[in-house]
Amino acid sequence: MSFFKNKHVITAMIVAPILAVGSYYLVDLVVKERPHKAVSGQAYKLIAKSNCRFSSGACDIENGTFKSTITVLKESGKQILTLNSNNPLQGATVGFVNDGVESKPLDLIANDTTGKKWSTEFNSPTDASTTLRLALSANDAHYYSETTLAFSDYETSFKQDFRKNN
Repeated sequence: MSFFKNKHVITAMIVAPILAVGSYYLVDLVVKERPHKAVSGQAYKLIAKSNCRFSSGACDIENGTFKSTITVLKESGKQILTLNSNNPLQGATVGFVNDGVESKPLDLIANDTTGKKWSTEFNSPTDASTTLRLALSANDAHYYSETTLAFSDYETSFKQDFRKNN
């Protein structure tokens, strides 16, 4: 195989992968969206993480450093939606859509003085066919998200709840 004895071919086989990987990272560095502070009065979408799609017991939503966790507690026939945020909120509203019918939006009530813990009672079904719509406000900016309530039931294959009671 005299093909691999040619110094130009050997050099090209070494240099080409280095150039390909280097150009991949440089293009990403040039064209990626730069993070920026939330502007007062603007609206920003919160992305529902993967635990919102299955029976995990909690749903994490985030946009950059703005993160919140939604849980549904079922106590003595009541359904309570709780929201824990890593940022202090000015307000929180939730609405439900089931079979194309929208419920009246519910305002969440602050559970502490920091504005990081919120909750409300609701009557909508808690299954994957019910859509949860959430609107939050913090620092005069608005955040919104939409996900299903598939996460609301915490299930394990061991038929036991391993969550810590806080």
